[in-house]
Amino acid sequence: MQKGKCHSLKKRGWTKTKHKPSLIKLQAFMKSRITILLIFIAFLNPAFATISTILDFSKDNLNARLAVQERAVIKSLQAEYDNLLSTRICLLKYEGVKRSFGQELALRPSDCALPLFAEDASGQTGYTTYPNKRHTDFNAIGDLGYVEIFYNSDGENIGDAAIYFRTDEQFTPLQSTNDYDKRVSWEMAKFDAVKQWLDQHLPKIKDLGTIEVTNTPFNSISRGGGNRIDLGDGKICVIQIQPLNYSLEFLKLVPQAITNDYFSANLYLDSANSSGKLKDLGGRVSPKSMGFVVDGQFYRMVLKHKQSSPEPAPGR
Repeated sequence: MQKGKCHSLKKRGWTKTKHKPSLIKLQAFMKSRITILLIFIAFLNPAFATISTILDFSKDNLNARLAVQERAVIKSLQAEYDNLLSTRICLLKYEGVKRSFGQELALRPSDCALPLFAEDASGQTGYTTYPNKRHTDFNAIGDLGYVEIFYNSDGENIGDAAIYFRTDEQFTPLQSTNDYDKRVSWEMAKFDAVKQWLDQHLPKIKDLGTIEVTNTPFNSISRGGGNRIDLGDGKICVIQIQPLNYSLEFLKLVPQAITNDYFSANLYLDSANSSGKLKDLGGRVSPKSMGFVVDGQFYRMVLKHKQSSPEPAPGR
């Protein structure tokens, strides 16, 4: 399952960046991310790894940023931000980014501020194809801000992304929690403007609403099983759902996992008259919804997990 912000349990590991935090900041950062690191280890396959890059939050004091992360406004904005990245921006490919945002910038801009509700690091898969075309670009969001895009090793698909707001005379660096009210008011106005710009320039999205999904028995998809959504024009989205089995150690760290809120979701494309191999749609999962693309059409849906298993489709 790929999760949030093109997130797949992100922020884990280090890579060289232009802006290196001090040792004190690095220690504080590591301490704040220890739970996420442990969760990642629980899932880690020895054959894979992730590449994490510390984002540029140099305009703010790290301790002050960490101190406001649990505030209700920040958590609400963070969920909206993750959903925007996962179901819109990270579904684009390199050419789609150029069509939506224009050509990448020649130089990294200096007038950018990382939102308080954005994560302080970005993570993407360490899986590498050759030749390795992995690269990072900055693109302008009109005159409102910038998007930093981390491309996977194929140079086409996006591994992760981050939005920055363009600073102006009203911008307030967060040096202490006393700066919070001014900063968050400024960010909310900027975020609203950025969302409007993105709605105008990104591909239109079809919202499928809330889809109830049930566990998919092994090999049932080949017999017409799975959770099936008719997309029209003979196209069918098949959703494979598998519950995740956790160790007692993991459940101690994340007790909410026992409520069955955590599951693996895979998407495939089928057709009404096909019994051949299904196409893997990939897709992106955020805490609120899942996005995918079929023949240039963007889709979004919310998955509601139930325990029972779907029966194979008649005649398959």
